[in-house]
Amino acid sequence: MNSVKAEDWARETRASWRHTLWLGIKNPWGWISKPRNYMRSIRDGYCLERFHRAFKRGLMEYGMVTATKKTETKA
Repeated sequence: MNSVKAEDWARETRASWRHTLWLGIKNPWGWISKPRNYMRSIRDGYCLERFHRAFKRGLMEYGMVTATKKTETKA
């Protein structure tokens, strides 16, 4: 490899966890229309909030690794 670069994207992605929760509150038809999904929706909402807090406190990380290949040389 020519170069490998890693970046921490936790700060950039942190807002998306709570945004997902607000979308469910703003448009609740997806979980209201199906009573069998109530418990799953509550569980998922709880997990999304826990993810947000873990990223904010530095307990979880979200990273991006990029690399470029060496060019092939003909002998």
